[in-house]
Amino acid sequence: MHKLATRNRKKVMENVWLLSSLVLSFATPTWATSMTKHDEFTSLKEAFHQLSVETNKQVNSLRERVEVLEKEHFKKDQVIAGLQKALDISETHEVTPSIIKANIHKRIASSTVAFHTCFTNNANYLGRNQILLFDKVVTDTHSSYTRSAGSYSIPATGFYVITWVTPVLGNIPFELVINGQPRGRTDPSNTHNGQTQSTTGIAVLSLYENDNISIRTNPGVSPTGVLVNNEWQDCCLSLWKI
Repeated sequence: MHKLATRNRKKVMENVWLLSSLVLSFATPTWATSMTKHDEFTSLKEAFHQLSVETNKQVNSLRERVEVLEKEHFKKDQVIAGLQKALDISETHEVTPSIIKANIHKRIASSTVAFHTCFTNNANYLGRNQILLFDKVVTDTHSSYTRSAGSYSIPATGFYVITWVTPVLGNIPFELVINGQPRGRTDPSNTHNGQTQSTTGIAVLSLYENDNISIRTNPGVSPTGVLVNNEWQDCCLSLWKI
């Protein structure tokens, strides 16, 4: 009986040992595999962390570079703006006759129109239908007078006062001419006592831009005598816009 118990106990122990061997043989590869996977996961985690750190460094470096470039761009814009301002000031203060004339025309283009011209010497031997060539321009706000033609071109449409003064020694009738057509007349004649006679003509007319104004001798009468211009009296043509 004792022997049988001993034999059974030995048999059980063998089975336990066999079972333990089987469990250990199964568990050992599984545990090794788990450890290997854990190590791989840890390595990947460390690599990802390192990559994140490097990426953040690169991003921060790029951000700093962008800020530097933006500051440089802003400074360049300020420099360009300063140069443009200086150029504008330079151009504004660059004074030439043409710029002065242009500025004058700009200021008066829609406001004052005025013109005044005279002879500087007597005019002798005038004929019929002869345009008076006034040679001394005193006022011409728009530079509209042509001396060689004795003609003034109206710079802006509107109402104008026109006056002409003609002192003569003799008999010389005159006409105010608009675009070749008479619009006013004077007939200064002296009293044959050797003294001059001065006559002033005046007209208020509605005129259009580019209408031409001039004074001429009457085409139907032969003039006699002299158109006088001296230190006591002037032969003049004047007009202004009202």
